[in-house]
Amino acid sequence: MALVTILLAMLLGFLPAPPPTAIYIGGPLLATPEAILRDLKPSGFTNVVAWTLHVNPAGDLSFNDAPLVTGGRYVGPPAWPAQLADLKTGGQVSRLLFSVGSAGAGDFHHIQSLLDRPDRPLQASFAALRHALPAVDGIDLDDEDLMGAATTVAFSRLLGGLGFHVTFCPYARPAFWIHCLQTLEAETPGLVTAFHLQCYAGGTGNEPGAWIRQIAESLGPAFDAAALVRPGLWCRHGEGCTEGDAPEAMADAFRTWKADGVRGGFVWLYDDLRACPAFTAADYARALRKGLGDEPPA
Repeated sequence: MALVTILLAMLLGFLPAPPPTAIYIGGPLLATPEAILRDLKPSGFTNVVAWTLHVNPAGDLSFNDAPLVTGGRYVGPPAWPAQLADLKTGGQVSRLLFSVGSAGAGDFHHIQSLLDRPDRPLQASFAALRHALPAVDGIDLDDEDLMGAATTVAFSRLLGGLGFHVTFCPYARPAFWIHCLQTLEAETPGLVTAFHLQCYAGGTGNEPGAWIRQIAESLGPAFDAAALVRPGLWCRHGEGCTEGDAPEAMADAFRTWKADGVRGGFVWLYDDLRACPAFTAADYARALRKGLGDEPPA
């Protein structure tokens, strides 16, 4: 009932929309989608990023190891389209993205080769994904192997032409990502909707404020760089669940980043929450909102 009241108040203009908060999720989204729906829909996260979509040399797509699009045809679970659509109803999840790539996966090398093929298998695969899973709003680019500007820009254009928006998921090399953003903004303003800035693992030590300043310097004062940069941290994980951040530590980090203009963020990785159940998805969603100065009602 409380959630219904909050949503009604938002619709009537009494409450502002919550800040954009995302959580990345891997295998459980495919293995146990009904349990995920029960957990994530009321959690308070506004965005869910499904990790990860792989592109093979032929242009076929798989979600981790499970075939999803083969030969330009959707071959994923028959129930998945309805289940993913349901994720965006009855809760605060308003956007669903698929992430492409990961460290050492080679996906962007495959994309580079496929973009030049006259039979356009890459476009056929993502068009099939778009048709079969219309609940997917955008594609998150997690390029950690090729880092080729021409490929990133061309792939982003392809995705935009199919109706997807694009997010970047950098952990290093701001000049590269900002160059890609600047190129795309000149052609298709608004196609790139977020930088999911990794501030853990290889991105440990990243300062969101520095990325915001560099983007503002490159794109000018009229561009809202602060709204674009959404840093992320890793939840509790590892042996004994002693690595990563507990919710209160995340809230503290986001309080600091808010002073630099940060207005959104994400948590990596839902799969670890299931292995380290001391804290829930709702605990982490609340922590991000607390840190951003928008603590939801209890």
